[in-house]
Amino acid sequence: GVVEMIVGVTILTRWTRLGAYVAMVWLTCIALNLVTMGTFFDVAVRDLEMAIAAYALAKLTEARATATEVQPMLAPGLGRSKELTYEDA
Repeated sequence: GVVEMIVGVTILTRWTRLGAYVAMVWLTCIALNLVTMGTFFDVAVRDLEMAIAAYALAKLTEARATATEVQPMLAPGLGRSKELTYEDA
């Protein structure tokens, strides 16, 4: 539906982490609904697996954002206090 399309577009834009968390919650709710109805357990398991994948996408996006931030570090060598960035190294 419309919610799924909005979440998909959100994942494809710069808000990947937010979209992935929304997808994870949405898929988990769908799976819980199916389990409480007592039907379509195979679809519920599939949705839970996709929710786990969405969580992994969110965490990978966070890790990538952390890794690409420019963080100062000291230059190698004794007595050198000049700061470098990871891009300089």
